[in-house]
Amino acid sequence: MSVQLVSALDPSAEAAQLAQWAKSYRDSAVPGGLLTPRAAAGERWVAVIHGVGRDEISQQDLADPGILLGHGARDTGHQAWLSRERVVFAAGRRVVAEWRLDGLFELRTLDDLTGVVTLAFEPNPDYDDRFPALLSDKVRWSARAVGPVPPGYNRRRVEVDWLKFEAVFADGRGRLDGWTKDLPARLSRIVRKAQDDEARLVRGATGAAA
Repeated sequence: MSVQLVSALDPSAEAAQLAQWAKSYRDSAVPGGLLTPRAAAGERWVAVIHGVGRDEISQQDLADPGILLGHGARDTGHQAWLSRERVVFAAGRRVVAEWRLDGLFELRTLDDLTGVVTLAFEPNPDYDDRFPALLSDKVRWSARAVGPVPPGYNRRRVEVDWLKFEAVFADGRGRLDGWTKDLPARLSRIVRKAQDDEARLVRGATGAAA
């Protein structure tokens, strides 16, 4: 299994693909199946991410989501579905939780591209507000495998498609053009930060070995 790290992403290519998707997503739909949650009349699923867990994150998590790993184990077989009206957390056809986009203050993708946070109101730094989050599953490394743990295992899987959730939310607020325009620079900052963080870890490990 190969694991994509944020530091290995091509920000220009990813931004171009997402911008192209944003132009046409209203006229397309994610293919459904027997285990697809039921959509309302006139509703279409425009994005889906498989292998998803639900959690809550705090103000501190929002300040530095790159280190967020979530809490504890989760059931498998969950997905995050997105339409122009809502975000759904489902186990097959069964809807476990849902959030209407027009009822949210913000839908924010984490800076390590491993999930989204549904903010019902603006965070208040004076309180320990907690918000629901949908997070990619962790990529685990088998204890029976030969050799050291490869980089990226035991971390959450990177899913650039989480940004589609944010894009649809921005579109509903009339902000999609600005969101798309900012995307190349934003992805470049995210990738550069991940590369700098990895370089510091390598230097630290080298110094400790010496």
